[in-house]
Amino acid sequence: IVFYALPVWSKIKISAPVVKDPVLIEIVAEQFAWSIHYAGPDGKLGPRKAGLVHFSNPIGLDLSDPASADDIVMGNEMRLPIGRTAVMKLYSKDVIHSFFIPEFRLKQDAVPGLEIPMWVEPTRIGKYEIACAQLCGLGHFRMRGFVTVQTAEEFQKWLEEQIAEQSAPDPF
Repeated sequence: IVFYALPVWSKIKISAPVVKDPVLIEIVAEQFAWSIHYAGPDGKLGPRKAGLVHFSNPIGLDLSDPASADDIVMGNEMRLPIGRTAVMKLYSKDVIHSFFIPEFRLKQDAVPGLEIPMWVEPTRIGKYEIACAQLCGLGHFRMRGFVTVQTAEEFQKWLEEQIAEQSAPDPF
């Protein structure tokens, strides 16, 4: 059974499905928050560097790289369009966390130093809780977020608003 199960498990869990036009997302866990990193219209996720992590840049996004120019980073908030596959990579900056959305039947550990692939295709519009299902420290109870599943049009409008807001000049 081991010789049969390991290749099947690997095919299901390790290889992300090949889909046309997926929503690309990186999820970075840290005590006690989820940072959600979206690829912008160019479809590329900008590179992240540990040396660039700062309270104003929680995931260390390399803003000097052109691929980062249109990326969006949200704290504890994820948006997904209904019926479209989201291909995600899960990371942890500090300790083991567990990304958990009960309604999606999605639960995956985030281990420091590892890139964990995940994917989901939402089928119901709504707002769902993201929780950390692994005790990760004294503030573990605060480590929660929300995922909003919306129509493709609403998602695109939200994405455009975030890009416009991000590129607006700082008033201070």
